[in-house]
Amino acid sequence: MLLLIRCPSCGQRFKVGEDLRGRSVECGGCEHHFRINDEVIVRGRKIYPGERKDTRLDRFQRVPLSKVPDAAGISTMRYAEAPDPQEFEPVAPQRVIAGVVGVAGMAFMALLLMFGSNRGGALDGMTTRNRLLIAGFTGLLGIVLLVYANPRARGKAIAAGLLLSGGLMALPWFFTVGSVPLGSIADGPRLPVAPPKKAISPEDERINELRGVIGTGPLESELVRLATEGGNRQAVGLWLRGLREQNRYLVRDYVLRVTGADPPLIMYPRGNGEFLMVASGLNHSLDEVAKIAEALGSVEKVYPEMSVVEVRINNESFVTGLIEKLTDKGDPAFYDLNKRELESIDLERVKRAVQRLAEAEPKLYRSDITQKLISLVGAQWVDFKGEVCSALSVWSEKPGPAGDAALKELKGLLSRKKEVPKEMMALIVKENNPAVIPFLDALWFEDPTRWEALYGEFGPLAESSLIQRFPTTDGTSRQSAVRLLGRVGGAESLPLLQAAVGGADSELKVLIEKATASIRGRLAP
Repeated sequence: MLLLIRCPSCGQRFKVGEDLRGRSVECGGCEHHFRINDEVIVRGRKIYPGERKDTRLDRFQRVPLSKVPDAAGISTMRYAEAPDPQEFEPVAPQRVIAGVVGVAGMAFMALLLMFGSNRGGALDGMTTRNRLLIAGFTGLLGIVLLVYANPRARGKAIAAGLLLSGGLMALPWFFTVGSVPLGSIADGPRLPVAPPKKAISPEDERINELRGVIGTGPLESELVRLATEGGNRQAVGLWLRGLREQNRYLVRDYVLRVTGADPPLIMYPRGNGEFLMVASGLNHSLDEVAKIAEALGSVEKVYPEMSVVEVRINNESFVTGLIEKLTDKGDPAFYDLNKRELESIDLERVKRAVQRLAEAEPKLYRSDITQKLISLVGAQWVDFKGEVCSALSVWSEKPGPAGDAALKELKGLLSRKKEVPKEMMALIVKENNPAVIPFLDALWFEDPTRWEALYGEFGPLAESSLIQRFPTTDGTSRQSAVRLLGRVGGAESLPLLQAAVGGADSELKVLIEKATASIRGRLAP
């Protein structure tokens, strides 16, 4: 038996044999000599019956069973029955794993029924009946695993399993999107069924073969849904051939941006670089969609029978040219490469090309580049129209088309209460389009500091608008109006300025004097 002792000098604890009791020993820590007696022996705390509270101790007998065999004719007394070892044994690991798998399986199936039933999800095309079957099977399997994992509380395990299974079975009735079979063709105005007993022509056979190759099930389901909802919205399938994986998201964003299709735009892979893209909710005809798809490559064929456009993708158009040639204005390839960049479906490449062209001298491809820039001004998805207008100010050859396109876009921005780029207004002013004066006058009245310089570039054409606006001005706008009238005003502005002297502060009086002198200097013979 070992004794636990403590050195009286350094307090270090040691274990020594019982045979050393009463003998002198040396501490291995501080080399102090002491005798092993009751003063250095460490005593544990005494524990009395009933002091420790542990419910697990109630499972054991308080009086041990006698091991002596019963004597004949003598009845022995037992204080308690021997406990079942299974009641206090720990739960087996396989039962714990079974319970976790049961609950996790039902949770996973619930998430699958909620989020996998959308268009393009794992359960897209599975009917509600089949979804109920897999939900019921998963719930039954979960109940069995829970009962196996809880041998001491089987009733509670069954109740919890039934509750989870009931919630699982209710999900297919609420999440019904995509419950139409993919290959089904319902009666509807957009998918006429061929009359029976009619011979199938070779063209129809070829179309049916193409349906299988393309896998038009998702497109047909979308056509059925749109036909049921009514309206004029269309669904078109783009059969993209030869598309590289790294370019698929550029193609998706381009089609979504240009066509205005309902998101999400799902692409179904068909192997060998072929994809079926289903664009739903369109207001474009099939021919218009084919025209839009020409930016992706070559349109091989249009299939009105299936509402499909076959496109051979030109992956080379997604490759950016050499940056050395794109930025070298002295290189003859500069204009050709940047013109091609303007035709890219990647907006970042287009924006960088516009910025480079805005700083270059218009030597080559001036007409083609101008037309492309004008189309970018009116494109709704372009968010860098200020840069486009700056480039147009450099490249626009004949006044008129560029200014008209910018004015049209200006009206749209004002109607949508969007900020008007200063470069756009500068382009219209440069084109000398007087139709913009009312809009410029309203913008100037709200922010005189920003628009004063452009307003003054109209010259005498702006005088009448300024005279009408002058009585409503005050403060900064009154000072700006005086400066503008001094720059563009004529004889009609003199009485207005002279009348404004009364009640004006000293700074405004100086501005009025300068404006009056400037006008009289222009009117002098």
